[in-house]
Amino acid sequence: MFKGIQNNIATRLSPTRAHWSGLRTDFTDRLRHFRRDRDADQQKALEQDFRLLLDAWGIESELEIPGILLELRVRCLLLVVPLCLLLAYALFAQGGYVYLTLLLIAPPCLFGLLTTRWRMSILKNRAYTPLHRWLTAPLIKTRNEK
Repeated sequence: MFKGIQNNIATRLSPTRAHWSGLRTDFTDRLRHFRRDRDADQQKALEQDFRLLLDAWGIESELEIPGILLELRVRCLLLVVPLCLLLAYALFAQGGYVYLTLLLIAPPCLFGLLTTRWRMSILKNRAYTPLHRWLTAPLIKTRNEK
């Protein structure tokens, strides 16, 4: 009896495993391609010359930065609104589908918000900071203050 249930579960999970394996392979291929596109010297040049970054992002002059910052602020607002609406709805609604919807919508919105804030920080400071350094900067500042 349990053997049949076990085989049934295994046949249903098999495509899921193959799908996750394919996603993992695709992700590592993209990451490898991204790293291959920019070596350490090019990364160093981006950090030293802000103009190269503007060219890479398709910004023609520094005079455009205030307008771009405004557009990025609007993007932040558009990413926060769905989260706030879903959270407000989740407080009053009964049912698991609301939480499932929130679980599916929150990660892309939060990741978009994070990367948008990173880009805004780069444009405000007029200096390129790699994402991992930007994320860990508050931790390093806190550790240095102690």
